[in-house]
Amino acid sequence: MLPKLKLISHTLCPYVQRSLITVLEKQIPYDREYIDLANKPDWFLKISPLGRVPLLLVDGEVLFESAVICEYLDEITPDSLHPPDALTKAKHRSWIEFGSNLLTKIAGFYAAKDQETFEAKRLDLIANLELLEAQLDAVPFFAGEKLID
Repeated sequence: MLPKLKLISHTLCPYVQRSLITVLEKQIPYDREYIDLANKPDWFLKISPLGRVPLLLVDGEVLFESAVICEYLDEITPDSLHPPDALTKAKHRSWIEFGSNLLTKIAGFYAAKDQETFEAKRLDLIANLELLEAQLDAVPFFAGEKLID
């Protein structure tokens, strides 16, 4: 039996979306509560060590950081989203971390203060996207011919 799960989220947060994709892909029952990040409620600040979303409440216990939440969700359900081989699984996790870094770069791209900064961030983002694309030259997905195992 799965624990009672509640995802604390914000509509526009890409890290929340990563957690949400995992619960939906794994067909895990959950509740969801939205918060206003510009006006964070006191109860949220008391339970979120970093003051960020997502949080996953697991029978009242708090998990934070989307990558950790996704790993937890994968581990409590059958049919892992990762391949069984340890090296291939580690490679998957490496590219997931690369994706986290890309999200940070995209946020910086939007927040550029001047044209020079914008252009530097644009070129850096393009270089990272090209690196990502190069990993998929031979196969359509990181797992090979299918999206997940």
